[in-house]
Amino acid sequence: MKSSILKLTAAAVIIALVVLGLFEFIGTDKTSGVVWAEVARKVQASRGLIVRCKKLDPSHEDDYSIIYNSPKYCRTEFYKDGQITRTCYTDFTGYDTDTFIDVYHIKKFYVTTIYKKAGLSGVFPEQHEGAVNPEVLVQTILSGEHRKLAQKTIEGVLCEGIETTDPACMGPIPEHYKRLDVLLRLWINTETGYPILFERKISAEYEGEVGESDCVMDQFQWDVELDPGIFEPNIPPDYKGVERPGIVEP
Repeated sequence: MKSSILKLTAAAVIIALVVLGLFEFIGTDKTSGVVWAEVARKVQASRGLIVRCKKLDPSHEDDYSIIYNSPKYCRTEFYKDGQITRTCYTDFTGYDTDTFIDVYHIKKFYVTTIYKKAGLSGVFPEQHEGAVNPEVLVQTILSGEHRKLAQKTIEGVLCEGIETTDPACMGPIPEHYKRLDVLLRLWINTETGYPILFERKISAEYEGEVGESDCVMDQFQWDVELDPGIFEPNIPPDYKGVERPGIVEP
């Protein structure tokens, strides 16, 4: 079930990237001060991004994660009770594959997985858990039926927002899904034009089971020049390594 929702999210990101080509023809809402096409261009041009992600699912063990994202690499640190429990490194520089190294600090082992490009390259740093890439949030929301939200102040900053509940923004939905409920909400700092808060809720029914994914992304730091060294896997010598054989399909 979780894997199926993951595939839906990955498909949505790919569709969103195609939609980006249409943004040259999208202006701004006549009653809105935010030019959403410009927001899309700004986040794509960002040299680096740091963001906090909080999974709100009852089954999720970690309190939050901090994600460091660049066009070629990603590092995600998971925290529980103030301690790092897990570090994930993703290398997007391969020709047709991405390398993913998942380091578990409590049990002192790490897993190396090679994914085909369609499996991870478009997906956000927590791609293996179905999160949405901040760099394509605007495209994803605008790819379906959406509405703008009334202005409000978030963290002392005036923001404008948009949201969608249209499942079509997730891309083609497999026929065996009985139900797919989606809520994606994005808030933009009206002064800087960068995203400041993202909320996502997904619920799907498949073969009698219901899977849910609920997260909030905040504390965005855009256009950060990240030290390349932080993307080099730092694995203590006493950690045991496990490598998945072959290439994992999307």
